[in-house]
Amino acid sequence: MFANKLLTCSALLIILLLLSNAVFSQKFISLPNVGSDASLEQANLFASSSSTTPTSSTTGKPITTRSTSSITPPKTKTASTESPTTTAPVINTTIYPPPSVGTWNTSCIMLQMAAQLNFTYEAKGGNFTNSLFNIPNNASVEDSECKSQTTQFIHLIWGPETSKQSILMYFDKSNDTTVLSSIQIHLTLLSEDFPDAMENQTVQLIHKSDGEFKTPEKMSYHCTRVQKMNMTETLDAKQLIGWISVSHVQVEAFRMANGTGFSVAHDCDSSETSDVVPIAVGIALAALILVVLISYLCARRRSTSRGYMSF
Repeated sequence: MFANKLLTCSALLIILLLLSNAVFSQKFISLPNVGSDASLEQANLFASSSSTTPTSSTTGKPITTRSTSSITPPKTKTASTESPTTTAPVINTTIYPPPSVGTWNTSCIMLQMAAQLNFTYEAKGGNFTNSLFNIPNNASVEDSECKSQTTQFIHLIWGPETSKQSILMYFDKSNDTTVLSSIQIHLTLLSEDFPDAMENQTVQLIHKSDGEFKTPEKMSYHCTRVQKMNMTETLDAKQLIGWISVSHVQVEAFRMANGTGFSVAHDCDSSETSDVVPIAVGIALAALILVVLISYLCARRRSTSRGYMSF
């Protein structure tokens, strides 16, 4: 009896031990599975949020991901659609003063005008700059040619003694008509007048006349409006490098030595019609009137003489 009870207790104890071992083994085996599932889930989440492309287990080459909607493009990609920022050039709005009228007189040429130069010169940086310059109204007469009866000139100078600047104007006379033949200007670019100009730079400007200042002999040329004349580097050059603008001009060349003041003015805007036509018309009308008057007197005399004979 006691042996049966002992066998029964031993069997129950063995069964309990086996059951506890099975439960413990089941828990021990299930723990890695849970951890691996969590690790796999975290890896999947990391892979879905990362921009790194996974690698194929068969080829080892990167797999192309088609889903790019979650990637924000860099800001630099939109820079091409925006207009580039540029610095606007500085524009000099300084108003250059108009030239003053000057008067110069020699024994054969009398000149009055206001003149302004517009020309291009080389700056210190190597670029070319456009500038204005007024012929001073206090320039002095350096020389003149009055002996010739076909070509005369007047030479005006100004500036410091070390670098004189000048303008030379030639006049020709032909067929009782005086005309400007050329203008020559020698200009030294002084630092006080042209601070940005390249050092030791001089500019030569020449205008070959095309019949300007044309006037009959013993008359002065007069023109108030602005006249612009092209300037080149030499007489034969065709490339323009500037121009000279003159206004309030009155000039007379080939004057008499004892003359004072300007002669009768020939205005630049006056009519160029010759005086021969109106003189011819006037003579024709006078002759017609004279013929009509003589015819009338002859007819009246005849009628009067017939009246006397009727008595």
